[in-house]
Amino acid sequence: EAGAGAGAGEVARPPPKNHYSGLWIGEAKPAAALLGDVPVNPIKWALSICPGPSYPTAFGAGYFDDSGDIPDKSVLFYTLEGTYDPANYELKLVKKYTAREIPEELKIEYTGKLSILPDGQPAITGQWNNVLEGTHGEFACRQEEP
Repeated sequence: EAGAGAGAGEVARPPPKNHYSGLWIGEAKPAAALLGDVPVNPIKWALSICPGPSYPTAFGAGYFDDSGDIPDKSVLFYTLEGTYDPANYELKLVKKYTAREIPEELKIEYTGKLSILPDGQPAITGQWNNVLEGTHGEFACRQEEP
């Protein structure tokens, strides 16, 4: 399990059908076969999950401050947009970078489940996929207390 999900012996429970907004902290780990080539990336998202009838029902933003992808530009910002289905607690997000130097085709897809940890904090666990670069793995994050 990547990052900040339920710990050993802890059982996460389904969330009520509410809205969640705040700072989400965790990490995205590459699949075992990719560990030598793809780094573990921190998750620090400002994310809102708002069940409702219209798109998007999940949206937010984040950044990396240690990127080596663009010379002389260590901070990369990105947006998050997608859907949350409260009937099955499924969250689907697409991360898109805002820097012009990064191809528009480079998108990271996240598919996960929202749950409430035993300590009462919301958490998301699931899979990530970078189709353009052929990388994938697991992610986990939890909403920080206000």
